[in-house]
Amino acid sequence: MIQADPQTISSIFPLFTDQRLLNVLADRGTIRTYAAGDYVMDRGMPVEFIPLLLTGSLRIMRRDDEDKELLLYYLRAGETCASSLTCCMGKTNSEVEALAEEDTEVLAIPSNLVDEWMEEFPEWKAFVMRIYHDRFQELLETIDAIAFQQLDERLMRYFNERIDNQGGDNVIKASHQEIANDLHSSREVISRLLKQMEKNGMVTLGRNRVEVLES
Repeated sequence: MIQADPQTISSIFPLFTDQRLLNVLADRGTIRTYAAGDYVMDRGMPVEFIPLLLTGSLRIMRRDDEDKELLLYYLRAGETCASSLTCCMGKTNSEVEALAEEDTEVLAIPSNLVDEWMEEFPEWKAFVMRIYHDRFQELLETIDAIAFQQLDERLMRYFNERIDNQGGDNVIKASHQEIANDLHSSREVISRLLKQMEKNGMVTLGRNRVEVLES
């Protein structure tokens, strides 16, 4: 069993300054590693731990009854999953899937501690509330995008989010079908848009890759 040290946790989660909280995070949390493509959480399964991201990134998504995927958001180092927090506090099974986008390390916090720490550690409560606030803001932005933006604007917003998630790397490694799935569109429509964007000098297309030249 691999454990994190308080200094490492503090450097990745700067909101945590209470030494007691840092010590208990290090003591009760365990480091779990996932290769790119591994599932960290699966829909319908009990949520046994809260994943605090140390390195890498997670893709949080839902699937409908026809197995169509809906991208909800990405998680990066210093964040955790709002849905898993809700499931822990409500003692319900996971409503989402969490997939490692790249090799990823998480600090796994046992789910039974979430409620207990909300009362014991003000910084933990502030962290949880900040996570909820950030996800709610993303939800509002997504609703605005669907309601008010054209698909080409949504596509560029999607690219910018992927670039941010990749630490500034402007090469999106995804097929046209995968991009279409994320935007709930069709491959044909996305391919036409991408070809037009390439013609306008905004992107360069390759096999299962899009290099964004203008954002």
